[in-house]
Amino acid sequence: MRVLLLGPFRLHDDEDRPVEITGTRLRALLARLAMSPGREVPVDSLTDAIWGDEPPSPNALQALVSRVRRVIGGRRLVHGPAGYRLDVGADDVDVARFERLCETGRRHGDLAALREAAALWRGPALTDLLEYRFAEAAGIRLEGLRREAARDRIAREIASGVDVLTELEPLAAAHPLDERWQALLIRAWYAAGRQADALSMYEQVRERLADELGVDPSPELAELHLQILRREQATATPVRGRRTNLKAHLTSFIGREDDLAAVAAALSAGRLVTVTGPGGAGKTRLVTELAARADSTAPDGTWLVELVGVAEPGDVAPAILRAIGAREAGLLEPSALDAAGRLVEYFADQRALLILDNCEHQVAAVAESAVRLLRECPGLRILATSRAALTVDGERLYPLPALPGDGADAAAVRLFRERAAAVRPGFTLDEASTPVVVEICRRLDGIPLAIELAASRMRALDAAQIAARLDDRFALLAGGNRAAPERHRTLRAVIEWSWELLSPAERDLATTLSVFPGGVTLDRVGDFDVLAGLIDKSFMERDGDRYRMSETIRSYAREQLAAAGNAETVALDRMVRYCLELVETSDTELRGAGQLGALSRLDAEHDNLLAALRVAHDGTDPELGVRLAVALFWYWHLRGLHTERLHWTGATVMRSPGLPPRWRPAVLALTGMARCETGDFSGGARLVTEAFAAARTVDDPPGRIPLAVAPAFLTDPGIVDTDGRPGWERGMALLLSVDTGVTGSDAMDRVMRARDEFDRLGDRWGMANTLRIWAEHRSRHGDREAARDALSRAARHLDELGTAADAAETYAELAVEEARAGARDPAARALALAAERADTDRERRTLAYVGWADAQVRWYAGEHEEALRRLDTVEPGFDGTALEPRIRVWCAAWRSFAAVLRGDTARARRQWHRLPTRHIEAAAGPDLAVAARLHAAIAVADGEPETAAYLLGVAAALLGTDDRRGYDAALRTPERTRAAMRPEAFQAAYDRGAARERGTAIALLTVTSGGRTAETV
Repeated sequence: MRVLLLGPFRLHDDEDRPVEITGTRLRALLARLAMSPGREVPVDSLTDAIWGDEPPSPNALQALVSRVRRVIGGRRLVHGPAGYRLDVGADDVDVARFERLCETGRRHGDLAALREAAALWRGPALTDLLEYRFAEAAGIRLEGLRREAARDRIAREIASGVDVLTELEPLAAAHPLDERWQALLIRAWYAAGRQADALSMYEQVRERLADELGVDPSPELAELHLQILRREQATATPVRGRRTNLKAHLTSFIGREDDLAAVAAALSAGRLVTVTGPGGAGKTRLVTELAARADSTAPDGTWLVELVGVAEPGDVAPAILRAIGAREAGLLEPSALDAAGRLVEYFADQRALLILDNCEHQVAAVAESAVRLLRECPGLRILATSRAALTVDGERLYPLPALPGDGADAAAVRLFRERAAAVRPGFTLDEASTPVVVEICRRLDGIPLAIELAASRMRALDAAQIAARLDDRFALLAGGNRAAPERHRTLRAVIEWSWELLSPAERDLATTLSVFPGGVTLDRVGDFDVLAGLIDKSFMERDGDRYRMSETIRSYAREQLAAAGNAETVALDRMVRYCLELVETSDTELRGAGQLGALSRLDAEHDNLLAALRVAHDGTDPELGVRLAVALFWYWHLRGLHTERLHWTGATVMRSPGLPPRWRPAVLALTGMARCETGDFSGGARLVTEAFAAARTVDDPPGRIPLAVAPAFLTDPGIVDTDGRPGWERGMALLLSVDTGVTGSDAMDRVMRARDEFDRLGDRWGMANTLRIWAEHRSRHGDREAARDALSRAARHLDELGTAADAAETYAELAVEEARAGARDPAARALALAAERADTDRERRTLAYVGWADAQVRWYAGEHEEALRRLDTVEPGFDGTALEPRIRVWCAAWRSFAAVLRGDTARARRQWHRLPTRHIEAAAGPDLAVAARLHAAIAVADGEPETAAYLLGVAAALLGTDDRRGYDAALRTPERTRAAMRPEAFQAAYDRGAARERGTAIALLTVTSGGRTAETV
C-alpha cells in the first residue's frame, strides 16, 4: 500500500490501484498516521490532529478507525498500547521517501537522489487537508525542505554542466531578495557562457538589496562576483564536492596508467594499500593522482597527510587531525578523547580515503593508527606510501616499478623530454639524441626524481654530455656500498653528481634551508637569483608562496650540513631563533585584528616550529624551549592542538631545571593547567592558585597569557583580578569572572566591559564569546532582535577564525532564536549552516548540539512529537560532556511539557522524576528555571494556582528575570495562573518564590510529589 501526501491525498492498494477515501476526516487520520510510518501514534496526538481544540464525542476516534479499516483492511491499521500504527514501510509514504532521498543527496552529493526526490511532488503538500493544523504545519515544513532540496539539486545540475536556466529563472524571480537563489542564477548564466548577463544580474541584486533592505551583498555573493570578474572556472561548480586537501599539480602526470589501474584495483579489493619503493620513485605523485580520480571510492572526502615532519610517534594522530582540518579539543574545554579517539569519531560513518605519505619515518605508530582506524571506521580506506611495509593484517603491498624506458615513446623518455623542454625551450628528440636519452633513462633505472635532476641540466649541457658525466659518476659508484639496493645507489649517485654541479652559493643556501622541514618563504632567502638556480636544477620547488625540497634531496643536504662541522650548529641555532621571533611576534597579533594573518603564518610554519621545539629541547639553553612553548600557548588553544600542547609543555616547561626565577609563575600555571586536563583537578587547581601568588612577587612576569587563561581551570572565579592590566588580559579576566548561568546586572556589566576590550583590539574569539553570552541574556528578556544580531555577528567572527565547532554551535543558537521569533526560513538557513560546520569537524558533542537545536526549532514550530523524537536521537550525544546536566534537564522538561499539553499531568510528573537528581544539582540557574516553570504549568493544570504563582517566582529568581524564551508559550501558564487568583494573592505567592535561594529551589525541584508541599507555602 502507498500513501501519497506530496500533493492532494492519494492512496494506492497493494497492486498500486487507486483507493477512494471519502470523508475529509478519514483522509486526515490516514495522513497523520502515514507521517509516522510503522510507528505508533498516541491517541491524544490523533485526537488533536483531527479535532484540534474541539473535543470529540466519546468513541469518535474509534469510529473513524473502524471506517478506515473497512476500506484498507484491519491488518493495515494496528491498535497498540497507547495508540494506532499504520503498517506501511517508510518508502511506501512519499513524504518519508522524499526526506530520505534529500538526506542522501545532501550527505553524499547524490544528484540522482535529489532528482528522484523532486519527481515525487504532484503539487503543494497535503493541499486538500490544509484546514487541519497538523497538515498546515507539515505542509510549511515540507515546502521548506522542497526549496532547500531544489536549491541543492539545481546547484549540482549546474556543476554537472546541465542547463537549468528555464527552471531557475522563475524561481529566482519569486525570491528577489534571497541571495542564494540569485547566486544560483548568476552561476547558471556564467556556466552557460553568459558572463555579461551574470555580471549585470549581480549589479541588479546589489542595488535591490541596498534599496529595499539597506544592506550590502553577503561575502559569499561578493566573492562570486570577483570570481566571475577573474573568469575563474570554479564559479561553475558552486557545490562543495568531496572534501579534500589535495592540491593541483604544476606538472603533467606521465605514464603509470597501468600502475594507477593496479593500485585502484587493490584499493577496491582491500582497505589498506601500501605503495612501496625508494625515495624519488614517484610514490606520492602516483597516489595523489589516483586519489584525485577516486570519487566513487571516497564520496565523503580525500585527505593527504604528509608525515615527513613527524619526528615522534605521538605526533602521528595529531598530524592526521591537522591534515583533515579537525580540532582535537574545544577552546578552554577538557578533551574527552585523545587525538586517536577524535580520528575514530570523525571517520566512524564516513566513506573516505586517507593518504598517509612517507610512513617510513614512523612506521610503528602509523601502523597502530591505521589498524585502529580500519577496525573502527568501516567506510574508511587508507592508501600509504613508504619505503617499507607497515606489516599489519589486511595490508596489500604494491612495489612501484621503474618507469619503462625502452623507445622514444616510453614513459621515462617522455618525462625527460618534457622536463628538459621546461628549461631548454624548443628541445625535441631527434635521431641523434633519442638513443642517448633512452640510455640515460636506462642508466637511471627509470627513477622519476633522477630523470628530472638529469633533465634539469639540459639548460647548460646537451644529452651526450649528461650521459658522459653520468658514466663517470657510476664508475665511482661501482666501488661504493654494494649492500644498498641498486635503485637507491642510482639515485644517490645522481644527487651527488647534481650537487657537485651546484655553485658554492647554491650549496650554501641548500644546506641552510635543509633545517626547515616545512620549507621557507622568500624572507629566509638572501639572494633570489641563487634560489632561482636551485629551482631550475630541481633542488627546490615552489608550493604557493613557499619553497621546499623533496624529502630525498633535503635529507642529502642535511648530510652535507652535518659534515660541515660547526655550520650545522649555526644553522640550527638560526632556525630556532627565527622561529622564536616569529611566534613571539605572532603571539601578540593572535589576540588582535591581525589574528587571521598570524594564524595563517603559524599554520604554514607548523613543521618548522615543531623542529625548533625539538632542537631547543635537545640544546643547552632551556629558556629557548620555554619561550617557544609559552609563545605558542594561545595558538595551540585556538587551533585545538591538545596533544601537541601538552607534550611540548611537558617537554620544555615542566622539565627545564635552572630557569630564572621570573619564570616560576608561568611554569606553575602551565603545570597546573596540564594536570587539570589530565584528570588531577585538585592538584592542578592548587598549582594555578600558587601561580597567582607567585606572580604577585615578580615585577611583570613573563608568560602573562597562560596566567590570564589559567583561572578558566578553577571552580572559583573570585581569584581573577578584573582591575588588572588593560587590554586582552582584562577582557579575559572579566569574561572568566562570570559564572555559568549568572544573569544579574553586575555579571552582564562585566561581559559588556570584556566585549569592549576585545572589540577595541579586534579579537574575534573574545568578541564572539561575549556576544554569545549577551545574546543568551537578551533572549531571556525576550529581546529577539538583539539576540539574533549578536549571534549573527558571533557566528561570522568564528567562521573567520575557522573554528568550525564553535561556529556550528553559534549558528545552532541563532536557528533557535529565529524559531522563537517565528522566522522559519531564517531558522532553517541558520540550521543548515550549523549542520555544515558541524559536519566539517564531526565532533560528537557538536553534532548533538546541532541536533538539539533542530529539536528546538521543531518545538517552536509546533511539531512537538517530531521534536521529542529528535531529542531521543541526540540526547545521548551529550553523555560525559560538560553540557550533559543542562541538556538532560531541558529534555526532561520538554517531554513533561508535551504531556501537560496533552492534559496528562501525571505523565508529566513521571517524565520529570525519571531525571537523576545529580543532573538537577549540576544544572545552571537558567536551566532550572525551565524546570520551575514546568512545575508551575503542572500545578495550574491541577487546580493549584497559588503553587503555580510561587513556582513562577522561583523561575524568575533562578533566571534573573521573568522568562520570555517562549518554550512554554502554548501553555500560557502565567496568564492562566493570574486569571485564577486575585492580583494581590498572585503577587504575594510570586514574591515568596522569587525570594528562594538556589539550594532550596533545587530541593523543591527534586521532591517526588507534584502537589503542594511544605516548601511551596
